[in-house]
Amino acid sequence: MRQGSLYLVATPIGNLRDITVRACEILASADLVLCEDTKITSLLLSYHDIKANLLSYHEHNMESRHPQIMERLAAGETVALVSDAGTPLLSDPGNRLVKLALEAGITVRVIPGASAALTGILASGLDTERFTFEGFLPARGKERRERLAEITAEKRTMILYEAPHRLKRTLSDLKDEEGFRDRRVSIGRELTKEYEEYLYFTLQEAVNYYKEMTPRGEFVLVLEGKAEFDARRQPAEITRLEQESLDELIRERLAQGLRLRQIAKEISELTGMAANDIYERGLQLKGVKTGPPRLN
Repeated sequence: MRQGSLYLVATPIGNLRDITVRACEILASADLVLCEDTKITSLLLSYHDIKANLLSYHEHNMESRHPQIMERLAAGETVALVSDAGTPLLSDPGNRLVKLALEAGITVRVIPGASAALTGILASGLDTERFTFEGFLPARGKERRERLAEITAEKRTMILYEAPHRLKRTLSDLKDEEGFRDRRVSIGRELTKEYEEYLYFTLQEAVNYYKEMTPRGEFVLVLEGKAEFDARRQPAEITRLEQESLDELIRERLAQGLRLRQIAKEISELTGMAANDIYERGLQLKGVKTGPPRLN
């Protein structure tokens, strides 16, 4: 008997047109489509003129559904899993099903598409080279306090989801963490929908803003990581004393006949200053007004 396939299909996060052609083909051809809310998924399928056999699959019934689903996969059927919006498994059920399928030798394929997390960070203006997805914070108690403590030490940009009725508390709790009031935060609301909105604050400014505003819609918070925050807080210009010390270090090495490129790297390793900045200052001391080259 041939094995079936489990497809993880990304669906729109708001605008029903934000779905791929391939996703529509898989949903139309699947023997079974698992979805959190059959009414929500039915609206999407109807919009694209797709008829499918739907089965509810959510956090309250997923364990009881697994035997039936695995039986159908083992019988060679194609099963597609969708969430109400966005990419499955990201703050949505399905991770356990994927593990069961892989353990049983079932092929698992992903049909990529919309993601609220990636949409939010791309518009945030914060570092996109390294980031971490935090999803929803624990609602209360020790687990929430521990997660907040972890976030405080996180160097990378952080992406969080939040519901409107918890937004104020989450912003306030983040702001109250040591050294967090001046962290930048991008708040994306109702992404890709008619009332889509992006707001850019420090955490203190965000708390103040929502004292007067009632949160509405679903939110994606993108929080500045410690590395970017620390770099931004460093003064753009060094003090006069630091400048005099730097100049002395450069002149000493120039007098020894060292090349400026070598000097810049050596002093950078010694002081932690950017090699390009040291090179530029060396050019100025030599009376050259051109900017620095890129140092390897």
